[in-house]
Amino acid sequence: MSRTVPIRAETSDWVRQGVVVLAAVAQIVSSSFFGRSVGGVAREDTTSILPAGYAFAIWGLIFAVSLAAAVTGVAPSVAARPALRASGWFIAVAYTANAVWVLVFPQRLFLLSQVVIVIGAVAAILATVRLQRNAGPRDRLVGVLVGGSYGLLAGWLTAAAFVGLANTLVNVGLSGGGADNAVQGIVLLLLATGVAVAVLRACADGPIAGTVAYAGAVAWGLVAISVEQWGSVTSTALTALVLALILLGYLAVSVTRRLRTGATRPPARKRTQRPDHVQ
Repeated sequence: MSRTVPIRAETSDWVRQGVVVLAAVAQIVSSSFFGRSVGGVAREDTTSILPAGYAFAIWGLIFAVSLAAAVTGVAPSVAARPALRASGWFIAVAYTANAVWVLVFPQRLFLLSQVVIVIGAVAAILATVRLQRNAGPRDRLVGVLVGGSYGLLAGWLTAAAFVGLANTLVNVGLSGGGADNAVQGIVLLLLATGVAVAVLRACADGPIAGTVAYAGAVAWGLVAISVEQWGSVTSTALTALVLALILLGYLAVSVTRRLRTGATRPPARKRTQRPDHVQ
């Protein structure tokens, strides 16, 4: 009679999750000591897609759920899950990039800052997609807490990377900024939304929490851009608002379809278990 053998955490699992915890703590410590100067530098050269200041409050939620997810990942029953094995190193890179970005951006190293935030965004997106594709139907804790935290970070960094690009173009002299470059802002908003839709499609059959968190974070950024630019650069404000509604509408249709069909993609990788050796 065969029996299911639970996956046991290996040394590599403990090392990976330990690095994730350290990186999660590092981004919080870095922001606590150096984060206050970021807002002032960002507003030195305004762009047509600069979001309202309240939008950055999302970092508090991101830090909290990221740390909770990282600590949860150290638990013996969680560390060896295929979803964490597939995504752990990528999220560690994303957390580390956040910690580094807070250090370099206030120094006005704009090109380097842009490279760092793009690395962080790509790593967070890859972590989200890989977790979504490897989380099984029974991985409720991983799907909700870990997947939700990944999606929240990836969504915000998706928006932030394009906002940062607009700021970088101004600071290197390739853009006039403000109302003079509304067209460029609209193009960047369209690109950001296109990336967001592509990520949602890639995660469509994974845990719902991750897709909702991702789309919600991107929409949060878009709405904040609309609020900030309303009355000054109306074209980008309207574009951001419409794109936020489109993205949330796409999310609603996707989630509704999932709930109706109950379709769930099986994990992309299954760890082959060998039966216990019988003497």
